[in-house]
Amino acid sequence: MPKPVAQFLLICIVLLIGVRPAMAGAWMEQEGAGFLSSGFRLRPSGQELSTYGSYGIGPRLTLGLDINQAEDSGSRSAHALIFARLPLRQHDTGWRLALEVAVGANRDTSPAAQWSAMQRVTLSAGRGLRIAGRDGWAAFDLSAEWQNAGLTQAWKLDGTLGLNAPSGPAPLLQVELYQPRGGDLLWKLLPGLRFRLTPQRELVTGLEIRSFGDARYGLRMELWHRF
Repeated sequence: MPKPVAQFLLICIVLLIGVRPAMAGAWMEQEGAGFLSSGFRLRPSGQELSTYGSYGIGPRLTLGLDINQAEDSGSRSAHALIFARLPLRQHDTGWRLALEVAVGANRDTSPAAQWSAMQRVTLSAGRGLRIAGRDGWAAFDLSAEWQNAGLTQAWKLDGTLGLNAPSGPAPLLQVELYQPRGGDLLWKLLPGLRFRLTPQRELVTGLEIRSFGDARYGLRMELWHRF
């Protein structure tokens, strides 16, 4: 096994048996209901815009979209994906498991970049938890990704540990790991706070700390909406 892949898997194992981060991909959306997130990250070297949405078609099918555009140190990249989420284990107790298959297109950072085919397969796991008397959730999304018509391959692990609050801000910690084939492991740490605006809408604010790029620190803001 190549050394970068072994390092990536080791970090995954540490996260799973330690903090156990989470993303919403482990939960199926209820039929006729959905979730939408609009995000903005600002760095001295550029900015990043993202939109993520999911909608419950039925108890065994959730469809969604994932759109991202980033500008950093003069270079630009983007992707646009549609995905289908299928349940593997959706019990009320213990871990929930789901599988996502996404297809779409991406554009890399080269000056004459063109849109090309992109695919992603994601295994998600998540569960509710209770820490220090407070309810929350934890899960992770482990993805295999192919960009630029299969010429670029990578592994990803996105995770979040979140706690709920009856009033006031609620803490949120997100981790993003990216291991390109033949490249160095890249990571981002995203501590933040969730503010409930309405029963269906939340504002997330926080920091971005990353291991690469000209600017290692930035600000992030997201609006979460359930409908």
